[in-house]
Amino acid sequence: MTTRYQDDFYQAVNGDWIEKATIPADRPVTGGFYDLVEGIEKEERRVLEQIEKGEQEPPEDLREFVKLHRLTNDWSKRAENEKREVKKFLAPLLALTSWQDFQEQEGQLIKAGYSTILEPTISPDSKNTSRNELWLASPDLILPDTTSYQDKEQKEALLSTWSAMVKALLQKLDLADEGTDWIDQALAFDQLLADRESSSEELSDSWKNYHPMTVAAAQEKVPAVALAKTLTTLVGENPEKVIIYDGPFFDRANEVYAEQNFDNVKGWLIIENLLEVAGFLGDETRVLAGQYGRALSGTKEAVKPEKAAFRQARAFFSQRIGKWYGETYFGPKAKADVEAMVQELIKVYEGRFDQIDWLSDDTRAKAKVKLNALGVKVGYPEQLPDYLLKRTVDEQASLLENVQRFSKESVAEHFSKWGKEPDKSRWGMSADTVNAYYSPDFNHIVFPAAILQAPFYDLKQTASQNFGGIGTVIAHEITHAFDTNGARYDEKGNLKEWWTKEDFAHFEEKTAAVVKAFDGLDSAGAKVNGHLTVSENVADLGGVSAALAAAKAGGDANIKAFFENFATLWRQKAEPKYMALLATIDVHAPAKLRTNVTVKNFDDFENAFEVKEGDGMYLAPESRIQIW
Repeated sequence: MTTRYQDDFYQAVNGDWIEKATIPADRPVTGGFYDLVEGIEKEERRVLEQIEKGEQEPPEDLREFVKLHRLTNDWSKRAENEKREVKKFLAPLLALTSWQDFQEQEGQLIKAGYSTILEPTISPDSKNTSRNELWLASPDLILPDTTSYQDKEQKEALLSTWSAMVKALLQKLDLADEGTDWIDQALAFDQLLADRESSSEELSDSWKNYHPMTVAAAQEKVPAVALAKTLTTLVGENPEKVIIYDGPFFDRANEVYAEQNFDNVKGWLIIENLLEVAGFLGDETRVLAGQYGRALSGTKEAVKPEKAAFRQARAFFSQRIGKWYGETYFGPKAKADVEAMVQELIKVYEGRFDQIDWLSDDTRAKAKVKLNALGVKVGYPEQLPDYLLKRTVDEQASLLENVQRFSKESVAEHFSKWGKEPDKSRWGMSADTVNAYYSPDFNHIVFPAAILQAPFYDLKQTASQNFGGIGTVIAHEITHAFDTNGARYDEKGNLKEWWTKEDFAHFEEKTAAVVKAFDGLDSAGAKVNGHLTVSENVADLGGVSAALAAAKAGGDANIKAFFENFATLWRQKAEPKYMALLATIDVHAPAKLRTNVTVKNFDDFENAFEVKEGDGMYLAPESRIQIW
């Protein structure tokens, strides 16, 4: 039976595709985004194969990548040396004798590329984004989120799967005798973390995660940790300031980072770091080390060796490959067209600010200042960071030795940015990534070349289709500057109250309605968290609103084509386990709800598809949410 547009718009547009689509065995989901990713990867692998057969000269940006691929693809050598390699890698952790010994060495371990209990990073100061500052976060957990530990049955099942995987891994690498207690120790330390860390929902309000203090004050929170010594080791000077990310965790971190927990910490360090490198060993080990992740997401099979070899090599040269991809496949005509669309949508947004009656003149003027200061990057970067351009592969060394060296170089480069002005020219993702983003720190939006193709964008598509596709994505990213997080940052990216109190209270009323619209909706048996997803849902509403206005401004707009292409963007078919996982940790609502809950807020949608009261897609006019 055919689904009516008026009853379930997402299903009506995508139902035939969903029925015929097959989820690949090596991933838990398929759909529009994923098809593009697969297509790009296929083309990049085709070029790589031509280079390796000698049928094509490697472009300069791909030369070192090709060398690394020879190492990642030599599975027999990887397997032959894996036991010796992993013991050599773990040696500094195995040699730790006491808490004091660990504290003496933690800074050097971080510099050498090891994960430790401290998670220091360099990022712009949220209240002074012209300077990079030290931040301190909490470690990742074994389960997806702190909330995952609340369902006892689910928790025990997942941790049992994880433990069985690690046990088999230790046996395979001849570490079982030494590692009798490591699994229990790692689980015990993980539980200490899980009992104190904030959930994904709690951390989704970025403005609540800014806790600047002196290093001395932070040291008082973790008296057993040689914090000042470790941070000085990393940046080469005595820093005076550090910004705590997960404040509630660090208020109790002294209960975790303590001498009596040393044995558990050591076991956790060994297992954590082993899992990080196991994928760079032999193929059987790689597949084994991915068991837990596949169980978590519902993925049926591991990625095939040839695909894994490509992805592992690509990971270390993604920006260089992305730049080559952008230059090769993304033409100047498309770049100019998309840049024109961005400017058009910025102008539309400016006009919409004038039409919003609940904004005061003062807030409206400041919103326009922020909008006009918005930076725009389209296609690919003109220049890459020096350390990436200088990255070379030693073909005489093993894959793991090369990976360790890359890690050391990245860590050194990362901490060298401390105290300096952030480099706004850097891209946060490679140009061959099918995605886009808004940076609140830099107040800029970025659209990599890979997303600028059908169904998102195509010179052959109508203007209405393109506005329903990439237009909604562009306006979505613009809206992030004014969502529940972005609205708290000014035109320079600084955390600052620039609204009038009355206007912001009105804004919060409207965003509370968005939370309510999504909260508790079903997704494959899991419940959507309206608060966790509110920023993205506000951005979707604003994105459709502005792109629709731009499409209509061009004359002879096809409203049906606009909304149908918007629904096409989000088509997907996924394993139920994967959908349940995303409901716990993903700041985006499920694809079907991103479509249906969003479009029913628009009068143009109701009119174009003749939606009537009683239809599944009907929403009473007084309940329709319009923010931007």
